[in-house]
Amino acid sequence: MKGKSNAYYALVEALRRPGCPICQQVDEAVRQRIDAFLYEQITVVARRDEIRLARGFCSVHGSMISGTGRMVGTAILQHDVLNDVLREINKVTPVNAATNGSAEPGKSRQLMNLRGLVASGLRLRPFAAIANAIKPRRECPLCEYERDTEANMLRTLINNLDDDVLRVGFTKSHGLCLSHFRVAVSGLSETKPDMLASMTEIQLGILTRLRDELAEFIHKSNGSYDYAAMGEESDAPLRAVRMVSGRVLHRDGRM
Repeated sequence: MKGKSNAYYALVEALRRPGCPICQQVDEAVRQRIDAFLYEQITVVARRDEIRLARGFCSVHGSMISGTGRMVGTAILQHDVLNDVLREINKVTPVNAATNGSAEPGKSRQLMNLRGLVASGLRLRPFAAIANAIKPRRECPLCEYERDTEANMLRTLINNLDDDVLRVGFTKSHGLCLSHFRVAVSGLSETKPDMLASMTEIQLGILTRLRDELAEFIHKSNGSYDYAAMGEESDAPLRAVRMVSGRVLHRDGRM
């Protein structure tokens, strides 16, 4: 297999494991990227700017940064985000000098100014300005990186489907999750259409097989929970969840 890329070998290995091979590779790549952010690039201004402008990571990727060894890096990044949010909010809700520092007990002059604007009839303008100040200025950097990784791995699969090792591995695998199957057939149609057609044919066979295993599981269960007595269909519901939903993350970010 001379001249094959690292992505090819990673994909061949992923096809031997349960689940969507693209999900596996994306998850591994994103986790490595998070480690790079927190351990190697925490002082890189450009990386910090990306995360600050995105108002941090999205909820999915934010759930993946937990861990005792990551606490300091996480604190630095979140401090950047919150500090910037507060700075932008302060720009659009200036302290009203008319209060002369005589805010009501327990209330900031800034809050009194906001209430004054509301009382004057400007009910939406200050809050729209606050919402705009909080609004992300760019996409989550990890979402962007994840999408690029997905496209690269899917192109690798399609472009190498004439390779016996990869084609046999894909045929025997659990196939692509529906999300990555959709990306392949809708966004990569210009990448060797004949290979894409072959991939689609194999994928449809995998989907049909899983559907039939689910039907067999339902038939055999018949109110019984003795799943160990079943055949290959015993874990079909779990495989179907990953097929339909793609990457399934626990609250602490684990797959």
